[in-house]
Amino acid sequence: MSSIRQTQSWLKDIFLILKKTKNHSLVIGYTYLFIFLVLPSLPLIQFLSPIVIILWPVAVVQIINFYRSSDNKKISIFKLDSQIKKSIPQLLRIGLITFFYALVISTFLSPQMQSIVEQANAGDSVLDAAVFLKLILKLFLFMLPLFAATWFSPMIVVYRGEGIFKALKSSIAAILIYIIPLLLTWVSMIVIFAVLIYIFQNFLLLFGLSQAAYIAISTIIIFSLTALYIAALFIFQFLGYKQIFKL
Repeated sequence: MSSIRQTQSWLKDIFLILKKTKNHSLVIGYTYLFIFLVLPSLPLIQFLSPIVIILWPVAVVQIINFYRSSDNKKISIFKLDSQIKKSIPQLLRIGLITFFYALVISTFLSPQMQSIVEQANAGDSVLDAAVFLKLILKLFLFMLPLFAATWFSPMIVVYRGEGIFKALKSSIAAILIYIIPLLLTWVSMIVIFAVLIYIFQNFLLLFGLSQAAYIAISTIIIFSLTALYIAALFIFQFLGYKQIFKL
């Protein structure tokens, strides 16, 4: 199958699964946003961030397991499957690898991040866009190997019973082999997400809402679309694994 056809097939299946499981998918998206993005950012409980990162592979496989089921209603999103329970030690090790890798990268880039923050906070200083984009590019390139290694590895550990390092290598190999359709699908999803936000925000302008009302409603819409986008990413992750590893 060509890359274009594979991308079209994945996008179609993502939409159909999202439509079929819209309520559960919203719950998954909202829960993921709260636990993995909102919760670690709260000042009083930032100490939970390492724990959240380490538990991340367990959450990923649990969500994939929901979409993997032929009848999603029979699967509890918040109750761990027995197959996943057996693999928790290996999944936590993947989480530890993720945490320490991210820690090394953030330590390495910390001086540049701090410089940009100080520059942004300085009232008499203009943020250098070139420096900021260079930092973003560095961060993306450094995190790319981690992304490739952990995209499929939690599922490989649980469903194929492979060891951690073999699973990490298999995930990287799969990403490299299918890089074009995976990248095309991911970019398409980002474009669709951005277009939907643009459409909804401009639609709200037609009602002549006050600034406060516009911001409140717009925030709710963006948050909900982000939740759906996160759910769609998990569906994409499931479909990619199913296609590549013949689940």
